[in-house]
Amino acid sequence: MKRMVLIALGLLLLAGSAFAQPYPGLPDTAYVGLFADVGRTVHSVTYGGTGFTPFTMYLFWLPSTRGLIAAEFKLAYPANVIGAAITSDATLTVQLGTLGAGISIAWNPDSCQTDWVYSHRQACFLTSALQTQIEVVANPAVLPFPAYQVATCELGYPIEPVRRFTHLYLNWDGGVAVEPKSWGSIKSLF
Repeated sequence: MKRMVLIALGLLLLAGSAFAQPYPGLPDTAYVGLFADVGRTVHSVTYGGTGFTPFTMYLFWLPSTRGLIAAEFKLAYPANVIGAAITSDATLTVQLGTLGAGISIAWNPDSCQTDWVYSHRQACFLTSALQTQIEVVANPAVLPFPAYQVATCELGYPIEPVRRFTHLYLNWDGGVAVEPKSWGSIKSLF
């Protein structure tokens, strides 16, 4: 009986280590976000009032517990943004396509990404005070169905979906635009 308990305990330990995640501390799903600073603290830009307001957009990725080696996506730019010079992360080894039309990227297979990493930095100009946003959307060139997705560092580089962490919000003051209402009409909604 004692031997059976020890064998069962040993099997539990082996099974637990077989299913352990290779990069603990990371989320179970990868995330992508657009920011206006390299520190990932600013996710909005406001028009300066005259001419063009320059800003820099950073595209950051947070790998899942399985790491990050490649991604497919597209950026959707609103009409009040002019995109200019694009700088890629120096460790990207493959880039097929463009940010605005759809792109597939890959980092060096020997350097699995296991922390926040930016893939692109772009100089942009905001041309009006219109409330819009720059978004990460599906790459239309991914067939049979357009997708935005990542490849993990596990054997065979399996593909998994990615979640949006944040858009880059343009001219959003944090409030929600509503028509003036009385307190009574607001209470009647509930």
